[in-house]
Amino acid sequence: MLVKIEQRLQDPARFLILPLDEAVFLGLPFMMGLLSRQIIVGSVVAFVVWSVWRRLKGEGGIERLLAAAYWYLPSEIGIFKPFPDSATSVWEA
Repeated sequence: MLVKIEQRLQDPARFLILPLDEAVFLGLPFMMGLLSRQIIVGSVVAFVVWSVWRRLKGEGGIERLLAAAYWYLPSEIGIFKPFPDSATSVWEA
């Protein structure tokens, strides 16, 4: 019996040709410009926000961005409150 294992299980979700997070950062400002009848302004803002997001995200994706936020932001900020403090270098038993 031949079992085929999918090789691309870790790939991010996609919307059309873009990863889902990039599609949101591109589509949301464009839709807001469309709804406010300022398509050109919405398109420019969407492109700027999308390119800044791609530059921030880099090659590592969202996982790398979240890891950087955990290590460099204070523990009081963000969604990392339940995690141990990243500034602790030695844990005493």
